[in-house]
This record gives sequence, structure tokens and C-alpha cells, in this order.
Amino acid sequence: MSPKKGTIEEKLKKIRNAYINQLPEQLEGIRASYAAYVNRNQGGALSMEDLHRRIHTLKGACASFRLSMLSSAATAGELLTKEAMQSTTLPDGMWHHKMLELFGRMEQEISSIDPDQGMELQIHELEIATRGTSERERKVVYLCEDDSYQRLTLATQIGCFGFEVLSFGELDQLASAVQSAPPDAIVMDMTFPDKPHGGADIISFIQSGRPNPIPTLFISSLGSFDNRLAAVRAGSSGYFVKPVNMTELCSTLTRLTSAVKPEPYRIMIIDDDPQLAEYHSLILQDSGMISLVINDSLQVMAPLFEFKPDLILMDMYMPGCNGMELAKAIRQIGSYFSIPIVYLSSETDLDKQYQALVIGGDAFLTKPIDPQRLVNSVVSRAERMKIIRSQMVRDSMTGLFNHTATKEQLDTAIAHAQRKQEEVCFAMIDVDKFKRVNDTYGHPIGDRVLIALASLIRQRVRKTDTVGRFGGEEFAVILPDCSLAVAVDLLNEVRESFSTLSFQAKEEAFSCTFSCGVAPLSLFGDATALNAGADEALYAAKHRGRNLVVAAEGR
Repeated sequence: MSPKKGTIEEKLKKIRNAYINQLPEQLEGIRASYAAYVNRNQGGALSMEDLHRRIHTLKGACASFRLSMLSSAATAGELLTKEAMQSTTLPDGMWHHKMLELFGRMEQEISSIDPDQGMELQIHELEIATRGTSERERKVVYLCEDDSYQRLTLATQIGCFGFEVLSFGELDQLASAVQSAPPDAIVMDMTFPDKPHGGADIISFIQSGRPNPIPTLFISSLGSFDNRLAAVRAGSSGYFVKPVNMTELCSTLTRLTSAVKPEPYRIMIIDDDPQLAEYHSLILQDSGMISLVINDSLQVMAPLFEFKPDLILMDMYMPGCNGMELAKAIRQIGSYFSIPIVYLSSETDLDKQYQALVIGGDAFLTKPIDPQRLVNSVVSRAERMKIIRSQMVRDSMTGLFNHTATKEQLDTAIAHAQRKQEEVCFAMIDVDKFKRVNDTYGHPIGDRVLIALASLIRQRVRKTDTVGRFGGEEFAVILPDCSLAVAVDLLNEVRESFSTLSFQAKEEAFSCTFSCGVAPLSLFGDATALNAGADEALYAAKHRGRNLVVAAEGR
């Protein structure tokens, strides 16, 4: 065990044991709240709300600490209190009998808790989270949670993902801190004592009048639409139900606090008038876009494939090939069937403009055009194209490149490596016995395993590496400028981390492994051979017992 892992485990044990030790006192508080309700002749609405809040808090905290049986009993109690609050009549004798039975069940569960049971998942999550964070810029996150044990646990875990966490137990403390020094993001509990939507209310107050709202993620034991709507109205950037999936929450925090600028739009301008084309190019470049000018309509195809524009801006009348003919020719290329084509011409005849649009254009702008109108017209259509293109190349479940896009990325990486005389490695990863996971726990749990693996690979490989989903439970990694030995070591680290992850399916926890084959370009020469080499190495890893990374041997 590494010193860092040991430190995390010790912290978690202290936090968890302290929470378990105070559970009898917490149960007494629940019983006292129930007694107060009964003593008020079963008519005290505030007493019932207090009872609901206390049981609700117990449910969420126990789930977070993996005390599943106690959390289950608290869930049943929460449903009973909700039933009573929503009813127009007072609870009957059966309701009271069920509630008292639940109190007895909670007491029994508390007395039989094993302090070590359920800790493994949290420890494994933290071990993975703490790797590879040293180079990240530390962002400040404010955490507001009234339960001291959950607050300490959440702060510890979020901190392990590379964030600087300041935690608060009171709403006014958070508001004061934000006013003094706004954070990069806020993680906000929804429910506070006597304030079912206290978190949403204080965030609405904090965000009011701010020119740039602070990214805020809400956490709650309740996933009800009422709570989600309150979060949305407060300007939430995300909503997580307890027990919180820390990988998802911290991935969202990373995305929201990232300073990475989006890629600029790429615009191809086709016009036989060089000066006018350069003028329009200057306007677009001044607005942050990348432009490429083509003055000969007959020389478009090669730059089209190399430049990969998000939008084409073209004149309607050009020698050799007019705009309508060129648009039709471009539309016949499958990968450019949907690309926005905007005509920029001095043609004012509406019938001809309409004909040009029918043949293949998306819009018609008349010369001369106001620079701002040109920019607005280009941006609105280029953005849609980037979204469409992203949906075409990304796997919808994992967000990784899909099979086709991954192969295109491999071709690009190989071409670059050959120009630079560098190495590039290609790895194939396959989850071991994945069919058994789907058959045993169901496809939703299987999907969760794949999403976790996709997230883990992205976190652990280098920024220059490309990760794709080849299909099913199979993933691919492209490692440019990387030796075979380094690639094998890196992928082994990912494999070892994945094997320590624990997944929860109802009351059962399980783990998965993967096998991997990796091949270097220097031994295989081209994309087809490289792919086959990695595939053969993957088969060898499976044949040797699985949960291995095997390097391909040259032919």
C-alpha cells in the first residue's frame, strides 16, 4: 500500500467510525421527534416535518457510508413520513405500528454494524482519484452540507480529485464566504433543517446580480422532480442523488472549471475575386475564426479534405464552375453531405437565389454585407455543424470517439508519426467476461462499468493520447510518440486501477478486469497491420488467463 493510499484509508476510517459511534444518538433524536409528534395529539405538522428531515438525513448519510441495510430502513421510514404529510387524515394505528417496527429495525442494524464493511469501494475510488492530479491546476470549491460527517467525507473525496475544498455547515457562512472570495464552483446540499429547499434558496440569493454565475452542483438524498426543478430555477449546473458518484461529480466539476477554450470555427471561402475573399477572410479571422481562401473553384477538393471546414462560404458566379455546380458536387461526398454552404453573391434575383438554395445551399447573403451580419450568419451555422459532427464521431454513452472516428484518428496519427519519424502505439482493450456482468446484474449495471472504464482511461492516459470505443465492451487507445515499453507500463497502471474498482448492484458489490493488446507502428508498418497486431496481442492476453497487457510481436 502506498503512503498516500494509507493516509486516505486512515482518514476514511476515522470519519466513518466517528459517524457510526454517534448513530445511537441520532436514532434517539429521531425517536424524540416522533414522541413530540405523538404528544401534540398527532396534529403537529412541524413535528412531522422534523421527523421526516431527521430520517431523510440518516438515509442519505448511511447510503454515502455504504451502510446499506440501515439506509434501507431509513428509506422506508422516510416514505412513511411522506405518506403522513401528504394525507388529509391523521396516521392510523397501522402507520404507528410500522414506524415503531422501523425504529426497532434501525436499532438492531446499528448494533450489528461492522465498521470495515463497505469501505473498500470508497478507498478504491480515492486511490484512483488521487493518481495523475499533481499536474492539474487546483480550483477552489466551496462545499455546503449541514451533516458534519457527510461534509467531511465529501470534502476529503473532492479534494482527492485535485480541488481545494472549503466546507461550510451553515447557509449564511457560505453566503458570506462567496461575497468575500467567490470560488470556482460550489457543491450544495439541497435540504437543511426546516428548509426543504434551503440550498436552492441560498444559491438563488448568491447568484442574483452576478454577471458570471458560479457553477453549482446540487446533491440530495431525494431525486424528486420538485427538488430538481428548485435546483434548475436556482441555476444548477448538475444534480446528484446520494450516495454521490464521486467520479461523475468530479468529472463535472473539472469540465465546469476548465479554462480550455473551444476550437475556433474553420471557414473555407471560395471566391474568384482575391481581394474580396481576403477581406471577408479578415473579418472572420478578426472574430476568432480560422479561414482558408480558395480562388479557383476547380481546385477545391484537395483543400476541402485537408482543411476540414465547419462551413463553406462561396461566391455564386465563378469561372470554370459556378457556385451551384460546386455545391452539388460537394454534397455528393458522404462526409460533407450536411456541411453548411452559404452563398455570398451580389445576385439579387429572388428566383435565382431560391434555385441556388434548392440545389444545395443553406443560406444566401447579398454583397456587400455588413461585417457583423456576416459573422453572425457564419457563427450560427458553423456551431450547428460542429454539434452535428460531434454527434457523428462520438459514442453517445461514453463520449469517446466511435469506431469510425477512432480509425480516422489512427490514420492521422500514423501519417504524423511517419512524417516526424516517431513511434506510435495502438492498444485494444476488452472487458473480461462482460457478458456475465450483463446476464448477472443487468445491462444498466453493465453500462455503468463501461462508462467507468471510459472515464478511467481518459483520466490516466496522456493528454496527447486518443481514446475510442471500438464497439460493445472493446476500447482502443492511440499513443503517439510513445515507445512500446512506456505504452505497456501505462496501460498496466490503468488495468490495475480498474481491477480495484468496486461496482454496486443492489446489495452486492463486484469488480471487473480487462485484457489488453498493444502494438507499435515500427513493427507493423500501416494501420491495417497495426490494428491486427494489437488484436492478436489482445487474444493472447485472453488466452493466457485475462487481466493482462500483452505486447505484440513483430511479423
